[in-house]
Amino acid sequence: MKITVKAFLPEVDECADQAISDLMKVFCGAVRYSFKRLLESEKIGDIEKTVAANYGLNIRQAKDAVEEARQVIASQRELLKLNYENATKKVKALDKILEQDNLTERKRKGLMKKLDKRKRRQAYYAKFIGSGTIPPVVFGTKALFIKRCKGQISHEEWRAARSNRVYSRGDKTKCGNPNLRVIDDGNKTFLEISTLGRTDTNRAVKIQTPLYLPRKLSKKTGKINGRDYKNMVFDYLRTGEAYQVELIKKNSGYYCHITIDEAKIREYKTVYTGHCGMVGVDTNPDGFGLTVISKDGNLIESTYIKQPELQYARSDRRENLCEEMAKQVVEYAQKHECGVAIEDLKFKDDKDVGRKFSRIKHQFIYSSLLSALETACIRGGIEVTKVKPQFTSKIGLYKYCHQYGLYVHNAAAMVIARRAYGYKERVPIILKDKFVKYKNSFEEKSEWAQWAIINKQLKEKGGTGFWIRNRKQILGLV
Repeated sequence: MKITVKAFLPEVDECADQAISDLMKVFCGAVRYSFKRLLESEKIGDIEKTVAANYGLNIRQAKDAVEEARQVIASQRELLKLNYENATKKVKALDKILEQDNLTERKRKGLMKKLDKRKRRQAYYAKFIGSGTIPPVVFGTKALFIKRCKGQISHEEWRAARSNRVYSRGDKTKCGNPNLRVIDDGNKTFLEISTLGRTDTNRAVKIQTPLYLPRKLSKKTGKINGRDYKNMVFDYLRTGEAYQVELIKKNSGYYCHITIDEAKIREYKTVYTGHCGMVGVDTNPDGFGLTVISKDGNLIESTYIKQPELQYARSDRRENLCEEMAKQVVEYAQKHECGVAIEDLKFKDDKDVGRKFSRIKHQFIYSSLLSALETACIRGGIEVTKVKPQFTSKIGLYKYCHQYGLYVHNAAAMVIARRAYGYKERVPIILKDKFVKYKNSFEEKSEWAQWAIINKQLKEKGGTGFWIRNRKQILGLV
């Protein structure tokens, strides 16, 4: 389990600042050069030798620059394929809507305009896939490039944005990282940087700058609040294992991201499993819905961890909130001595949704929430089970909300927990009687196909709102 520790260089003198800036400028230039050569299908070994000779980098720095460029191209190819698949699904969804006969002329005109836009985007991605190329890549971010074109930033600011980082992979045979090495002498911590080689000796000049590793001490107790990242890095250095370092210049300051493998220094044992029960977790834009069930699938209790600030907080604050919420889930599971079940979500933008929901969805970082939760569970000794997310909310709404008086998200969490045990969710007889015409053919279908039929029938009558308002009348409870 790899983690990244965000450190900082608090004291960088003028000479060191110039040396680091020159190294970043050359390294980023080498990355851009390697990127172009890789697109021209040159061999990686030849590019590494050329970069080392032309840019004055040592062979390890040259290899890192070429690897950085290769990863950019690989990620763009994966992103291109994903974007094309998502655009295709959106086009098919709009085509299906346009087949309806009850659309007004104004609505149909608006959908046709949207469909034309979706098809243009689909054709744009298809063009690159057909030619085996990738869309243009802007080093320094596209947003800043547009600002530079409009004259909103200076040429110096644009060049600084394109030359603001240096990256070094680790090497176990060289005791961690030979080009960006973290050193602890017992009193202070330093970052040793291999700068550009001197022309007279052709050897890299190594400089050392103080390094601050995050550790927050409580003013009242003097104990460490949160995780002790400083000692964690020190423990990892003693193992001699490889670690990755990325140095970034931002707002005239230098930030150092150190990536280590936590499994090398910490051994986490699974203590709480699903043998005594399961906590189902339903992920939502404003929090977690938690429901505890017994091993036989019956409800024990439920709660909701609400955090509305997730929908509008800045990125750093949102990341901290995700970790705090994950910690609360772990404490809840440890209290009940249960395992945790989560949805195995695929993060694809393939749904053609409205503007309001699109904005909420953009702000809502499912992946960060689930990643933070999974990491916290591993550290807390809790077994995590991933289940398929299909129809969890709908089954919870139609089957368990009225039965147990649960909030819809807690009902969905109950379905997730039951699915972790492998329980089937049969359609209740009362729903079959109300919404199924041909029961023989209905029974032959799979579980999810049956729920899809029920959901379609209710959607035609008014959807979720209709069910919530009239479920007592529908089920004959009043």
